[in-house]
This record gives sequence, C-alpha cells and structure tokens, in this order.
Amino acid sequence: MNKTYDDKSVSDYINHFYDDNPFTNHLGVDIISINEGKVSVALKIKHEHTNVYGIAHGGVIMSLCDMAMGAACLSMSKKVVTIDMNINIIKSIAQEDTALVKGCIIHNGKSTIVAECEVFNTAKKLCAKARGTFFVIGPIRQ
Repeated sequence: MNKTYDDKSVSDYINHFYDDNPFTNHLGVDIISINEGKVSVALKIKHEHTNVYGIAHGGVIMSLCDMAMGAACLSMSKKVVTIDMNINIIKSIAQEDTALVKGCIIHNGKSTIVAECEVFNTAKKLCAKARGTFFVIGPIRQ
C-alpha cells in the first residue's frame, strides 16, 4: 500500500510533531514529503552543521536519518523511540550543499518497526545509508 495523505491528518500530525521538537528545529530540517511508510527530509548544510574539515558532521547525518526513519514510522500511525541504528557514510556532504534523506519502512511489526534510509547530495550522489529499529510506544492520536 502506498497511500498519500490527501486528508492531511497524519501529515499534519507529523509536521506538528517536528514543529514541537527543539533539536530538529535547531538543525533546521525541512520535511519534503510524507507518504504512508515513506518520508523525505532535507537540510542545507550550514557552518554549524560541519566538522573541522568543512563537511557535514557525521552526527548531523545520523540525526537526519533518525528523523526521516522516525517520521516514516509516524506515517504508519505509530509513535516510536529508536532502539538501534547503524549508518554507513559513503561520501561527504560539503557546507552549502543540501542533504536529502529518504526514509522508508521495511518491517511494520506490532512492537517494533525496522526502517532504512538513504542520504543524497544535491548532485543526487548516494552519501550514506542507514537502518534503524524502533520500539512502538503507542498509536498517534489524530
């Protein structure tokens, strides 16, 4: 099933959820698209997102992945917390470039959800891949 949320109820919930999140607000993450089981987010890499080499800090990339996969879980009408996550950073993302992160659900269980995501730069080059396991703490309230 690849439902798009035309009624905006779950989409509005996800946008509001992240509006109230101080950390994602501090990073400046933009939600690009929300579909059932799939969420894309983007971040223009600014100086405060970089390490000493002038490239996106690995923690920023990991945080973007966690957000995209967590939002994909929310798109399944489930609130979750991260219990495990791994990442392979393949290519750096320079300051002033934009990271586009596409998260999707690969297992939607009763008590856990497994998600994956890919991170691309503006040139559409694959920069990182991540996988996370999330513990379902309850349904979202619409």
